[in-house]
Amino acid sequence: MVGNVLNNRYQIERLLGTGGMADVYLATDTLLGRHVAVKILHPQYAKDPVFIQRFRQEAQAAANLNQRNIVNVYDWGIDEDLDYLVMEHVEGSNLKDIILRGGPLLPERAVEIAAAICGALEAAHANGIVHRDIKPQNIIVMPDSQIKVMDFGIAWAAGGSAMTQTGTILGTAQYISPEQAQGHTADPRSDLYSLGIVIYEMLTGKVPFDGESPVAIAYKHVREDPLPPSMINPDVSPELEAVVMKALAKNPENRYQNAPEMQADLERCLEGAPVYATPVLSPEEAARGATQVLPAARPAAGRRSRTWLWVLIILIVIAAVGGGAYAIIKSAGGTKVPDLVGKTVTEAEKTLKDMGLELMIAKRVIDPEQPKDVIISQDPQAGSKVSKGGTVEVVVSKGQELVTVPDCRGLSRERAEALIDNANLKVGDVTEEFSASIPQGKVSSQSPEPGAKESVGATVDLAISKGPEMVVVPNVVGMTKDAAIKKLEEAGFKAEAQDVASTQPEGNVTEQNPAAGQKAAKGSKVVISVAKKAELVTVPSVIGASQNTAETTLTNAGLVASVVERQTTDPAEVGFVIGQDPPSGTTAQKGSTVTIYVGTAAPP
Repeated sequence: MVGNVLNNRYQIERLLGTGGMADVYLATDTLLGRHVAVKILHPQYAKDPVFIQRFRQEAQAAANLNQRNIVNVYDWGIDEDLDYLVMEHVEGSNLKDIILRGGPLLPERAVEIAAAICGALEAAHANGIVHRDIKPQNIIVMPDSQIKVMDFGIAWAAGGSAMTQTGTILGTAQYISPEQAQGHTADPRSDLYSLGIVIYEMLTGKVPFDGESPVAIAYKHVREDPLPPSMINPDVSPELEAVVMKALAKNPENRYQNAPEMQADLERCLEGAPVYATPVLSPEEAARGATQVLPAARPAAGRRSRTWLWVLIILIVIAAVGGGAYAIIKSAGGTKVPDLVGKTVTEAEKTLKDMGLELMIAKRVIDPEQPKDVIISQDPQAGSKVSKGGTVEVVVSKGQELVTVPDCRGLSRERAEALIDNANLKVGDVTEEFSASIPQGKVSSQSPEPGAKESVGATVDLAISKGPEMVVVPNVVGMTKDAAIKKLEEAGFKAEAQDVASTQPEGNVTEQNPAAGQKAAKGSKVVISVAKKAELVTVPSVIGASQNTAETTLTNAGLVASVVERQTTDPAEVGFVIGQDPPSGTTAQKGSTVTIYVGTAAPP
């Protein structure tokens, strides 16, 4: 794709990134002389007529958006089988990478970013566009700290993060709203829910809902309440927590009803002013008529910390007392629980069955230390007593988590390292090597190969191209063909032989290109001319013949005629051959040229 020109306008320069729906390239708009980002849809989408129709409609709508926090859409089109979108090219890092590299953001910075996203959503919603896929990967933080939201309209064209009628989740499940998870239509409040997830992740470094499958995550969006972010990050103020929890309300009616309303509360957080958001009451609290009022100002950090310390101490005491009582009761009788840790599920089931007990798998977790299906913990612990027919719950290893090694070839070192980091892998050794096919400064090779499955945290070694290795072309003129080819190959070149008629010894090299002594890229081609025995023919006489007859005669003899006009005062010589070179009767190489002089009338 690199080097292609779409619709005679967009010159593709290099790959910027790859996503589930499209590849994004840096390109030059040759008409306006500026850099742009060109998103080219993957073939499976380009072949879907329903998708393409929605994609074009949304692209046209997105092109009408003009707001400082939105990545502008300039153009869209089709070039042969390629459907593409032309967008503003912005430098920076996506918010997901920033969180993965640096952990939670300062609350003030998180609020600033969220407020900017609200501005982008306000403009989009005013134009009837619901993003449907707000997530950190779609938010770019530029070097000057400006925020840009991308893929407006594209998420809808792709189905966004909504749920199909068959229950299959599309998009990134961690950021969808409850209504999208249930297959209902998304509206602007759905974007605000997704923004609430993004703020939560900026504040805590993690999403509020995660699971082993998209369907499991969607269930949590619909049924479970998020842990308040201050439980993870004590620096989150009650005011900011109220904003986040209001945005994450299950019922859209209980959320912010529009982006300006949410943006106003975020700005109040920055100013230290009370916010309008209040925690959403549970049905039981509502039935009791309970109310909760937020303090106008945030309590001192020391007081808050001491409060949680006392809560923690009380919980530990309760757990200790409860655990002791449990142990006393269980020790009074029953069957002694065996040690199942380290056993396979099959072995554990047999052991417990023989003792009149049952095994229940509480959950399966990734464990790089234990093989798949091996028990890593149990409840009750070994040595405890349970009644006959009782159950022992176990946590079972899923083995090492394997991830796919990304293809870094042809990318800059910085982009390759970002891809490796996003794949939960680490950059290993970085070396340099010559490459005839990969430009200098780009990744020329990697280990493991792209597509390989490796454990989380495994290293990927990179080799950066130094460009082609330049070597001196050896002299092979006068050598035999085979000797010349061998010498060129030993010097690192590819030889291409061409036979040419020559009076030199047959089979010897008469010329070479590039010439001896020049420098050329190692692995490049050197063309050699190899002498072929010339076939000799006798030059016929064509003097006195007409020009056409002379040319035919020479052609039939295997020669080539070259016509030169010569003035004559004899009318009988006009149009006829009055001389030739070489003369008739001499021998010449077949295919060589015979000059014939044709008479032409001299001026009066």
